[in-house]
Amino acid sequence: MRLMILLLSIPFIMQGQNSIKCTTSEINNKYFEEHPEAKKEREWLNEKSRLAELNKTAEFTSITIPIVFHVNDATNPQKVTLAQVQSAVDILNEDFNGLNPEFNSLRPEFQGIASNLEINFCLAAIDPDGNSTNGITYHYNSYNGREPNGSGGAVKGVSVWPCDKYLNVWIVNEVEDDGDLYYSGWAFYPSTSLADQGLDGIVYNHRYLGYGEGSSDVSGPTSWQAKMARVLTHEVGHYLNLMHTFANYCTSPGDEVSDTPPVYHHGSNNCQQNWTLCSGVTIVNDENYMDYTDCPSMFTDGQKTRVLTALNSTVGYRNNLWSSANLIAVGCQSVTAVQPEIIHDRRLLKIIDILGRETKPTIKTSLFYIYDDGTVEKKLIIE
Repeated sequence: MRLMILLLSIPFIMQGQNSIKCTTSEINNKYFEEHPEAKKEREWLNEKSRLAELNKTAEFTSITIPIVFHVNDATNPQKVTLAQVQSAVDILNEDFNGLNPEFNSLRPEFQGIASNLEINFCLAAIDPDGNSTNGITYHYNSYNGREPNGSGGAVKGVSVWPCDKYLNVWIVNEVEDDGDLYYSGWAFYPSTSLADQGLDGIVYNHRYLGYGEGSSDVSGPTSWQAKMARVLTHEVGHYLNLMHTFANYCTSPGDEVSDTPPVYHHGSNNCQQNWTLCSGVTIVNDENYMDYTDCPSMFTDGQKTRVLTALNSTVGYRNNLWSSANLIAVGCQSVTAVQPEIIHDRRLLKIIDILGRETKPTIKTSLFYIYDDGTVEKKLIIE
């Protein structure tokens, strides 16, 4: 009898340690319900995203986002190595640029809408004080990712870099506050109030950070638990305003993206397409990074539009992250490419020079074009 109990327990343990457990929906729903102004801002951004997708007003572009990792542990934060962090950033750059191997062998039904988001992530090279950095900070503490009040203010208060300049990722030993060491992570959606409080960013479990380095439990891209190293892609998706594909399940508006079919159950059939389907759905996008499946491989065109809308918005200062001035300030300017206009449903308010004086378009002079959605473009007209 004892042997039978042991054998039955093994699969349960393995599943617990290697299944995605993201509580982003719960924490965000709680925050926005408790903060009406933040909820109003979120509803505005959702409406902007719906209009952008409906009118197809997003263009392909290339964006760079500076990122910093704050590693926390009671006895040995250095267990998370630079090589491990760099591996995690490499995975992000693969996934957000359609460079992951699976991108070329997706289900035929979704190959036509599989999207290269053209977003690059750069470990910050300059800290907020102007000093050189490798993009990692180390801290001795035993805080989990939630205490004291669910938003992770304790561990975030130990070290946070300005949320309008860096994507902050807090690496912890315990993501939740319930003693479970195997929750993978969670993130806040864009919110100006959260950024102002220094709470904006991602909380993440060191065990699933990168491949085969430092404290990572994921041995490599071909290992049976390889999907867990892609959970950071999932959490960054939340940070860029993507919801779970199974949000609201079969009920409209789902995940607020029109080209991701409604999902009856999180986990989307474990890549086997053999679960119950929502009415009118013949196949689900089980390869989507924003589901909980074993085969995360793609974003859709609609998700790209939603992400670009968020990145072009002042909500949570997402538009400042990738501005030329900020990339220079954080040491990531060499990574970026020329960034054409992303969203076209906006109106030019005024043009100013480098001294802030309103002016008219002038040849061979750098000027700043200010739009009604809060975006600013620096332009130099050659002829």
